[in-house]
Amino acid sequence: MKVAAFLISTLSGFLIAHYLLAGTVAVYGSLLISYHLYLTFLILAGERGKGLSLPIGSSIFTHLVFLALLIGVGVGRHYIPLFGFIRYLTPSLAPFEAGWLFSRGRKRKHAAKPEPMFAGTADDYEEFLQYLGQRHRRFSRPGRSIREEQVFWFADRAKRQLR
Repeated sequence: MKVAAFLISTLSGFLIAHYLLAGTVAVYGSLLISYHLYLTFLILAGERGKGLSLPIGSSIFTHLVFLALLIGVGVGRHYIPLFGFIRYLTPSLAPFEAGWLFSRGRKRKHAAKPEPMFAGTADDYEEFLQYLGQRHRRFSRPGRSIREEQVFWFADRAKRQLR
């Protein structure tokens, strides 16, 4: 469905600009019309959350930056002939903008759970910092965080103190 909407918006943007506008304005019109048609489709029919993920001022600024990028592609066709073809693909930027601006309602898949702070004394913390300065740390493993390493180190240190 998105591919069909992309093709329809690109074709209709080209046709509207070609038949209603002339010269350089037709190129920019084609870019802006097709981009906004596809962006509107993505916003209305998409699976976006309700509401903006940024404040309104930042959302407007972000949209203007995307439009400046589109106009840059239109200007670039004068200097780089390949941009004459790429301008028909510019509506493909719309999913990025729609995802960026309307991502508020999405659930994060892996939210990090806050871990409790280290409950040792200042001497324990100083000793752990000295342990971290060692070249070969006993509890260090690939993928293990410093916090996890601290928990293992503290448990081992408590065992050694009981002996």
